[in-house]
Amino acid sequence: MILFQDPERWCEELVFFPAEIAPIIQYFDGMHTVRDIQEKLMRETGELVMSDFIEKIAQDLDSHLLLDSERFRKHIAQLKKEWSELKVRPPVLAGTSYPAEKEELKKFLDEFYTSPEGPGQVGENRSDKLRGIVAPHIELKDNGSVYAWAYKTLYEQSQAEVFLILGTGHFQTEDLLVFCEKDFQTPLGIAETDRDFIQKVREKMKKKSQLGDFSHRREHSVELQVIFLQHLLEGKREFKIVPALLGSFQIFLELGISPKDDPLFSDYLNALKEVIAEYDKKLCIIASADLAHLGPRYGDRELYAPIREEEIKEDDQKMLNHLLQGDAEGFFQEIARIKDRRRICGLAPIYTSFKLLEPARAELLKWSVWYDMSTKSAVSFCSMAIY
Repeated sequence: MILFQDPERWCEELVFFPAEIAPIIQYFDGMHTVRDIQEKLMRETGELVMSDFIEKIAQDLDSHLLLDSERFRKHIAQLKKEWSELKVRPPVLAGTSYPAEKEELKKFLDEFYTSPEGPGQVGENRSDKLRGIVAPHIELKDNGSVYAWAYKTLYEQSQAEVFLILGTGHFQTEDLLVFCEKDFQTPLGIAETDRDFIQKVREKMKKKSQLGDFSHRREHSVELQVIFLQHLLEGKREFKIVPALLGSFQIFLELGISPKDDPLFSDYLNALKEVIAEYDKKLCIIASADLAHLGPRYGDRELYAPIREEEIKEDDQKMLNHLLQGDAEGFFQEIARIKDRRRICGLAPIYTSFKLLEPARAELLKWSVWYDMSTKSAVSFCSMAIY
């Protein structure tokens, strides 16, 4: 069988076809008619493949949104229209990655603080010296305690009223940085978006054109931070969020240049810095970021299992040490030195957070790694406090 899995998830399901269609679909490239395909297959195999059979394959693929066709384009246009009409972004992960019922979700999140790997119960707010955190966006089950380390510190050491959440864009984004002006709904209620903050940033930018925010529709990296904020601050503090997705830094790695030298990134960075400095509300930045992605599941030939955990940790420490000193540029160059061979998923939000804050120091609160034993692969992640 041939398995089709759409990395952009327009087709949400896994689709299987018999392997014998491979010689046919190699010519589904927009350049060949059914007759052209018949002629090529006749020359290659000496057999006539009936046109009805080729057309049936095309129809089946198209029904699963696997062809660039009029049906596919209409489907995308309809999704974008529906998204543009929404005032509130509905949750994507409720009922799958976390419970869809409010009380059940509260209990689910409570246990991350009190588990053996957790930081313990949240204490009183003692200071306002915390300027930002790094928190994971990995699957919550079995990994949520690492989030809890970041959020316990956030509550105890920050009095922020606005949280700029810099998420990792796992799919294609419209721009290098994409704001979302919709409020975010979760089972814990609606988190209001600070549209005034976003508008002020746009006013200060040289680039005035807006390319939309459709990439927020199905991206989970901001949503997971929202539920932790709601759980932590409900009934204790009013707050707003600024949801933003960062696109890939791959182009900078390939060209061998720092993001700070890119005019578009600098435009966003400078505008954000100005607004943060002038804003009349206390603000905290949340970098939603995982670290290395290793093993066959992510394209490596090497296998990764718990026996290699110290090696994974040492490699992570080389780049994290730069952050502990507040050195965003050193962090980026450590990753660029090996062309991001370890696939640091949180490169963009972490780098951007540290460039915005220019902190004196940071603290590593908790580091961990998740293993996919079926493919001998691993993902590392951590929580950090930024001062």
